[in-house]
Amino acid sequence: MLKKEEDIVNKNALYGLDQGKPTSTLIIAGSVAAIFQTTLSYPFEFLKTGQQLHRSVPGAPKFNAFHPVKYYFSGCASLNVGVLFKTMVRFGTFEKACEMMKDPDMNETQISGIRLLAAGIITGFMESLWVVPFESVKTTMIENAHILSSKVQQVPSERVMDAKPTKRPVFHSPVGTVSSREMLLRHYEANPSSHFFSTVKEIYLTRGVRGFLQGAMPTVFRQLGNSVVRFTVYTWCKQFLSPHKPLDEYKAFAAGALSSCAVVAVTQPIDVIKTRMQSKYAWALYRSSLNCAYRIFVEEGVTKFWNGWAPRLFKVGLAGGMSFGVYQYVENLTLLIQSKRRSKIGPLE
Repeated sequence: MLKKEEDIVNKNALYGLDQGKPTSTLIIAGSVAAIFQTTLSYPFEFLKTGQQLHRSVPGAPKFNAFHPVKYYFSGCASLNVGVLFKTMVRFGTFEKACEMMKDPDMNETQISGIRLLAAGIITGFMESLWVVPFESVKTTMIENAHILSSKVQQVPSERVMDAKPTKRPVFHSPVGTVSSREMLLRHYEANPSSHFFSTVKEIYLTRGVRGFLQGAMPTVFRQLGNSVVRFTVYTWCKQFLSPHKPLDEYKAFAAGALSSCAVVAVTQPIDVIKTRMQSKYAWALYRSSLNCAYRIFVEEGVTKFWNGWAPRLFKVGLAGGMSFGVYQYVENLTLLIQSKRRSKIGPLE
């Protein structure tokens, strides 16, 4: 019985979720932990996204990984806002998903195994829908930061608008006619937005509402892939390292690290496609996610699908350790405050 309960705790920790605790406590602890780890590990996110956006085509400048410090946190605000929404959706959805997955004949017991995996997949799907707009804003802010940094450092940067072929003249659109959308695109390429709200305005004016939903399908598939791969590898590691007793902290760390490596190795191509489809120039380069994958394969080679794997692996590993530690600290603090309040109020008559 003890082993089964330990398994459930380990798998809940794997998703950053817990069954049976107050939802408010989980949301507070989860939000603080997520914002803390997102902010501290964000420079790796900046490098990863920059490497994925860089096109390895003839004539393109080399990727520049060195920038003034402030640019390494471009887009962090957007990701943190998205994290808040994602955390609230995560715990609310997970609680309801666990209720749906419970065995009617064993309604009082906590779910485990395939049922827990299904609850995690449902939760991942719902939270990925909420995070898509903020991921799109983040990607544009990072893209703009690279343009601004290139100007400051006076190094060449890729200019997709200049690389576009000129239009053929037709009777209703003579040569030299520039649409209002193209004027806005050229304006923002020359004067990129650098803050959250100005970037939101840029996306809306140049791409419309659809601009906030770019890369939605790759984002959903990546999130589902994360859940499935992490759960499968972690469970396999546990069965291999300690099949008959609970994992100690060292083996649990090793299992978590290996599952993180597997997540990056398997889902990195989807992450690259997601980032490319959220680019401010995606409308000019790719017709769809499949077309994006095809062009990357043909023009840049298969290895391009794993661009940015190193910073992503550092980010995932660092974020996991920090998130777990901060989450546990804030959760304990919140429960302590709540228990003190209840003791002051006293029992209800």
